[in-house]
Amino acid sequence: MFTAKVMLLGDMGVGKTSIMYRLVHDRFDGEYKSTLGVEVLSYDVPADPARGDGATRLVLWDTDGDFGMRIFDTVYVTGASAAIVVSDVTRPQTVARMVELARSFEARFPGRPYRALVNKIDLAEAPGSAEQIGQLARSSVKFVSAKSGAGVIEAFAELAETIRRRQL
Repeated sequence: MFTAKVMLLGDMGVGKTSIMYRLVHDRFDGEYKSTLGVEVLSYDVPADPARGDGATRLVLWDTDGDFGMRIFDTVYVTGASAAIVVSDVTRPQTVARMVELARSFEARFPGRPYRALVNKIDLAEAPGSAEQIGQLARSSVKFVSAKSGAGVIEAFAELAETIRRRQL
């Protein structure tokens, strides 16, 4: 099985942990509990017989939102194959931070993929700030809901496919 380390980055309260729990345990807990340091879980993306590839194990590193841009100065990011950068559609400042973090990840890890997830789409009709989001590659941005599960599995499956294809 192919294994890859994936960082979950973003401000506090954007739903990084909720997205990870939705993916790994298929559940949502409305009680907010701040992550301290890093929490690590794994998720196996099934093989795709149509592409002839095997399963991919994503080792998910859910980081404390307090790190901000300093996350790139920690040992936690060492060996990262990819990143999931999360924002909260109801808080425009987190969208701006998502763009900053995605660009910093690209600069720090050239050629490594990321997905920018605009979370909590179940809470807003007009997702995020189009101007800010437009600064990222359209294919890298996904609109998701940890609460309903909308788009979560697909975003991680696409990222896993990219990681495998690039052998990261």
